[in-house]
Amino acid sequence: MEHIFLKAKPVWGTGLNSKFNQFLGFYTEIENREKIKISIAARSYYRLYINGKIVANGPARCAKHYCRVDVIELEEKILPGDSRISVAIEVAALDKPEKYCNDNTLETGLLAAEVEDENKKILASTGKDGGFRYQELSARRSNVETMSHSRGIVEWYDLTPESYDWVWGKGKWKQPEELKEKVSFLKRRASYASLNPIKVAHFSGIYDMVDTGNPVPGFVLSISEMFNPEWYKNIPEENRFLLGLRGLKEQIFTGEYEVGEKIIIEPGEYPTGVVFEHTVSELGFIDFSIKIEKETLLDLINTDHLSYEGDLKPNTYVTRYHLAPGEYHLMTFEPKLIKYLRFVLHTEGKVILDFPQILDDSYPDDGSCMFATSDGDLNRIYEGARRTLRLSTLDIFMDCPQRERGGWLCDSTFAAEAMWQLFGDMNTERDFLENFMLTQDIWKGFFPEVYPGSKKDETDPGFVNWSYWLMVEFCDYYERSGDKDFVLRSKERIEEFVQGLLSLRGEHGLVETGRGEFVDWSLANRDFSLKPISIANNCLVVYVLERLGKLYGQAEWIEAAEEMRVIIEKLDSTSGIFGGGGDGAIYAEGELKRNDCPSEGGRALELYSGFHREDRLYCRQFIKTMGPCPEFRADPNVAKANLFIGLMIRFAVLAKMDETEVLVRELKNVYLEELKNGSGTFFENINAISGCHGFNGMAGALLKEKILGMGQPLEKNKTILFKPSPCGLRWAEGTSRCSNGLILCKWKADHESHCLNVMLQLPKGWKMIFERVFELTGWSIIINGKIYD
Repeated sequence: MEHIFLKAKPVWGTGLNSKFNQFLGFYTEIENREKIKISIAARSYYRLYINGKIVANGPARCAKHYCRVDVIELEEKILPGDSRISVAIEVAALDKPEKYCNDNTLETGLLAAEVEDENKKILASTGKDGGFRYQELSARRSNVETMSHSRGIVEWYDLTPESYDWVWGKGKWKQPEELKEKVSFLKRRASYASLNPIKVAHFSGIYDMVDTGNPVPGFVLSISEMFNPEWYKNIPEENRFLLGLRGLKEQIFTGEYEVGEKIIIEPGEYPTGVVFEHTVSELGFIDFSIKIEKETLLDLINTDHLSYEGDLKPNTYVTRYHLAPGEYHLMTFEPKLIKYLRFVLHTEGKVILDFPQILDDSYPDDGSCMFATSDGDLNRIYEGARRTLRLSTLDIFMDCPQRERGGWLCDSTFAAEAMWQLFGDMNTERDFLENFMLTQDIWKGFFPEVYPGSKKDETDPGFVNWSYWLMVEFCDYYERSGDKDFVLRSKERIEEFVQGLLSLRGEHGLVETGRGEFVDWSLANRDFSLKPISIANNCLVVYVLERLGKLYGQAEWIEAAEEMRVIIEKLDSTSGIFGGGGDGAIYAEGELKRNDCPSEGGRALELYSGFHREDRLYCRQFIKTMGPCPEFRADPNVAKANLFIGLMIRFAVLAKMDETEVLVRELKNVYLEELKNGSGTFFENINAISGCHGFNGMAGALLKEKILGMGQPLEKNKTILFKPSPCGLRWAEGTSRCSNGLILCKWKADHESHCLNVMLQLPKGWKMIFERVFELTGWSIIINGKIYD
């Protein structure tokens, strides 16, 4: 849905000092009102201050040449009683010569904003004579190292106590220039972050930070330069500091300190390291006050984990402040993933530091959806899944909230299902899908692997099979939402993709792309599994064509799927290898042959796509000899799966097969181990020691669907599948949200009398479809006081 600005025009500054990373402050004053509404669109990121206080940040990210408009409504309780209101907007426009970025499009800077009162009178707007002026914010350095291989630059500020006076209208102001670019403005559906303060829980130590002279770059710093060689060539040596930080080591503090409401520090012989620890990971802006006696260099390091040895090691997620003597209230511009914070103070003078807080920049969960059982371990897994998804979700589904913050496909397929189950919200998904449907001129009509984002070759889709996962999510979204209008408006873009996909069918009848594909972070991703023909991904193509053909009534798509299904099933029957052979295939001398290199990830994807479901031997081997903790010895000739994304596909398949006891055992095996790390979130890979990756929210959705029995609420036909599986539990309860209100369920299981007593409350107009799992054969099922057959 298009957003119409009443008066505002998109603007930006002129004659700016930096070509690539530009930071502007925009300002206007308006007469006080009891209520005002501010509409803002920006690239890359903005922050809104009202009378010096942050009240919003954004924007909701969107497709190239489009901007989503954030609408912020402020009332008297937020607006002070002065006669004038100061409105300041800080905008960062990020760019790199490589044009490689995952969290934004790296387009040129833009701001469009207008302020209106309750009578729709425009009080200020960007554009000619609208009242907004700008100045370039020179306090932040623009030519420094990147936060990661696929994000923008670290924050480095050179500040005096007066540096932020611009938010009160001080400084030299210029008239911005209206942009000639044609930009389409779209409505934001996704929720806004609360920015509620979260006080970091504990002061946990103070140390001297001694330079060992032996820094080790580490993974993230190493690949940052590898992916951005042109950018790193242009960084002055004096602007490089991340590697040096990694050489610092904790030693006994040689200064003096006092901890009370504030922390008072007299530095010792070396720079001082002050460490804070929170109970679990949170995401937001680090907000703190500090008073310094002498010139200070402050490095603020955040992380969600310690090393194996228990050390808080520096990384690339650093904010550097060069501070003149005085008092400061500081706040990072970038959201940070925080369980641990280290303030490294390079100074000879006295420092007074307040306890820091985090301004919450994650999905504002209102707690209306819940799940609990008599098994505390399952409850911990559910809460871990919920936290992981919440921190990875706001305006888009981010694969992770710090390293990339990108909207990756495949991740989103599972995050979207979890979002509906755990939060009862499809607004983020609707915006996310629309972003992809707005993409143009991609190779063969495919979709980019991650969006918003940027590549030098704008036609490159990256992993081509991520487009297949987008189609799975697209069809799932329709089942969840019943949004036929969006499906119809997307038809032309979907047809473009399907035509391109079918053009890749070779003489052998299957899809052969010659480009990057993905199955699982394991041997399933080696060339011998994927090239030249990936059988697992061809199975997913069949599944996608079948569903899209049914959705749009396209018989030829269904026919193509059936032709491919016959080819794949014939391969299975003629391979001579149990289970149909390996993941990859080759076509030579008119014959299509599978190799003999199978993987658990590939097997999971084939089953997920609807293959082998009637083959009892195949399914038995998959269930009992594969996964993270198989019941029987694993076949050493089948490569193990990793968590992303092979195990998550496996979990989904076990759920479809009603193998709930196996599913629960494996969820506990994987996630309880990760919860020992203490961050309260779930990781990208089975062997990771840190991370927060949103696709793991699916674990919570599966528990709710398979244990409690509450399937996805389907808005399309106002139904919910109720299919509980007690798995030895005494009780379970939970709530889900739909458009008409809450769905509430609670059951008690008597394993001696074999009776399941259920209370299930549905909103008006909704109905339940009950299915009995094999586990409940012979049980009495009582729903709302009546025996249910």
